[in-house]
Amino acid sequence: MVALLLPILLPAALGLLALFVPGRRHATGTALGVAGALAQLAAGLAALGVRGGFARSWLALGPLEIDFALRNDGFSSWAVVLVGLLSVLAALYSAGWWRGRGGAPGRHAALLLLAAAGGAAVLLADDLLVLILGWELVSLTLFLLAVSGRAEAGPGAAKAYVLLGLGDLALMLGAVLVGLERAAAGAVRPWSLSGLAEAPLATSGAAAGAYFLLLIAAMAKAGAMPLHSWIPTMSTATHASVMAYLPGSLDKVLGIYLLVRASTAWFAPDPTLRGVVMWIGAVTILCGVTMALVQHDLRRLLSFHAVSQVGYMLLGLGTGTLVGAMGAVFHMLNNALYKSCLFLGAGSVERETGTVELDRLGGLGRTMPVTFGCMLVAALSISGVPPFNGFASKWLVYQGCVAADEPLLLAAALFGSVLTLASFVKVLHSVFFGARPARLDEARESGGAGMSVAMVALAALCVGLGVVAGWPLERFVGPAVGLPAGGGEALAGAPAAWVPLHGDAGPPPLALPRGTYSPAAVTGLLVLGSLLALGVASLGAMRTRRRRTVFVGGGAFDRERHRFPGTEFYRTVREVPLLGRAIALGESGRLDPYELAARAGAPVVGLLRRLHTGLLQDYLAWGLVGVAAVILFFWWS
Repeated sequence: MVALLLPILLPAALGLLALFVPGRRHATGTALGVAGALAQLAAGLAALGVRGGFARSWLALGPLEIDFALRNDGFSSWAVVLVGLLSVLAALYSAGWWRGRGGAPGRHAALLLLAAAGGAAVLLADDLLVLILGWELVSLTLFLLAVSGRAEAGPGAAKAYVLLGLGDLALMLGAVLVGLERAAAGAVRPWSLSGLAEAPLATSGAAAGAYFLLLIAAMAKAGAMPLHSWIPTMSTATHASVMAYLPGSLDKVLGIYLLVRASTAWFAPDPTLRGVVMWIGAVTILCGVTMALVQHDLRRLLSFHAVSQVGYMLLGLGTGTLVGAMGAVFHMLNNALYKSCLFLGAGSVERETGTVELDRLGGLGRTMPVTFGCMLVAALSISGVPPFNGFASKWLVYQGCVAADEPLLLAAALFGSVLTLASFVKVLHSVFFGARPARLDEARESGGAGMSVAMVALAALCVGLGVVAGWPLERFVGPAVGLPAGGGEALAGAPAAWVPLHGDAGPPPLALPRGTYSPAAVTGLLVLGSLLALGVASLGAMRTRRRRTVFVGGGAFDRERHRFPGTEFYRTVREVPLLGRAIALGESGRLDPYELAARAGAPVVGLLRRLHTGLLQDYLAWGLVGVAAVILFFWWS
């Protein structure tokens, strides 16, 4: 019992303590943040070997009981460790970010730790109501962190809270339907998740509605289309450490965790629902990466990529095969790592240069080598380039599409990876290559060791989990989708991984995989090729070099006047007739549920504002009208 409570209580306690740290005590606030995150990571590691759970009844409604229940298994235990690791790195980075700046690092650390505690509560919950409490705590801390220290972040934070609130409402309604279905079946504890896993609901009638509501909740939290727009809107005025920790990683982990549980343990989705999930995933991949391709603001570009990557997770789960589900879970893990690294790198660039506009950057590769190296690794990872971790998880998603006999969706996933790589070619050129503006000549690595350590650790994990991908598949990913520990060695497409989830009808299991991938072999070949390339380059460098003035159009080269920013790379994309109109439509907000609701509800809001006159007699009159309406309702009923 204590082992399961510690990952929740320790960060919550230190977070509440950090709230009382005076604003001028920067070191104390950041130290408490790091200590609380380390405590959660240590508690999560200590709980790895703990299996089972406990329940304490805290409310009885007739024959039904509502429990405070926690449970640990192979999926939730490793997910808690992941949250603890991300919390530690976010706290270390924040310590460097706040160094020499104003603000309230104690408040920031407190909210970060409360979000970590809420995330652990979601992952360890064995009761839907406990899961909802943790879920709401994370949503609340996201809003408060988004507006922390920046008044201009208010509109984006409000949009995030509205769309996440829609997802939270869907989660609550889904929990109600689950409870009703299980109570009708005679369950004493209708919201028990372990009880639900023992007897999954067939997706028909009310159960189908419950699954769809949980899907909406997961999509809003993870940022899948069309409930994604809060992420790019919030990114333009929110601290990089907040974007890296919550929208970039923790929210993705929680949203996909909920959907994995719902799809593999709590429900048995029929082919129609799985098809809906797959197509939402494919649309999210392509639309997200297309919008990223034309962005000039680095944070918005990374935000649209954060949206696009969720599509791979939905696509893998929607295939209804073990190999696809493993790809979704593995991509959840990998995305949290490389996306956090990218956001932290963008924050480092912003802190030193004062801008994230790509056409105002350039040539920082030599002056900010740590940031450059880490962002290069993360960019290759998110683009699905072997041997980095992003390719390993995308390969499994591709195999899931093959197993589900979905060639069109496979093509969408592959094309999305190509466009992602193209987008990051633009980013790397704009930020780290090309001519450096004179005003950036003094740019250096900033923020001290904390920021660099966080980025280097994330980049190292992107490399390590790609080179030794079999280890996380056996220890974490396989058990997450129901395979026994040590049985997740399906990176190469082991035959057992092709079978459909739940044993339902679908494409027949393949006797042999259609493609294999060996991380060790690919890594060895790439290292050998790199060494040969370096050898050839060194031979060419042995010749005597001469420096001469460069001339452009008859005049000496001027790095300010002759700069070619990477934002020019894909300007012609907007000129493609249908694609350009689609991009303009997306940027206009006419497809954004938030904007549509705001426009449709404007007359109602205006009417309510006119009714709020501030006069006491008017409020008393409306109160009497309400009482009369209630009396009439009960009279006629």
